[in-house]
Amino acid sequence: MNPEEDPFMRIKTEFSDAFRTVFREFFGDEKDHQYELYELKSEESGPKGDWATFTVRNALGGRAVVFRFDPKSEEFYAMLKVQVFPGEEDWNLDSFFEKNGFVKADFWDVKNSAGEWLFHSLARHYLGTIFVFCPRILEPDYILE
Repeated sequence: MNPEEDPFMRIKTEFSDAFRTVFREFFGDEKDHQYELYELKSEESGPKGDWATFTVRNALGGRAVVFRFDPKSEEFYAMLKVQVFPGEEDWNLDSFFEKNGFVKADFWDVKNSAGEWLFHSLARHYLGTIFVFCPRILEPDYILE
């Protein structure tokens, strides 16, 4: 099937384009921060194979912010992944933001008010909150607790 005709491929492209654009709007060029921006390109098998995934990664800091959207169920996950020994910790961004008093809105609030610009609205909500309240969240010296 042509990627342009595949609805999941179109959603993945729109999702990553929205997050990439909004990241650059708030933070500028990712190379200035030594961050990596990427989305999953491969067609994976399994339950998460059709998900749209976008990652902002600080390879030197061992941290990444990962956004995932399941087009079938329309579920969304935003998490901070922190490299620890031996393994990795996942921090739910909605819980982290609310616990620290950054925002009261979560994915469902954004979704209910976003309309056709869902992915841009999600990107602006999450990346905007990071930009305003915790711009160094990907740095290893940023305290999470």
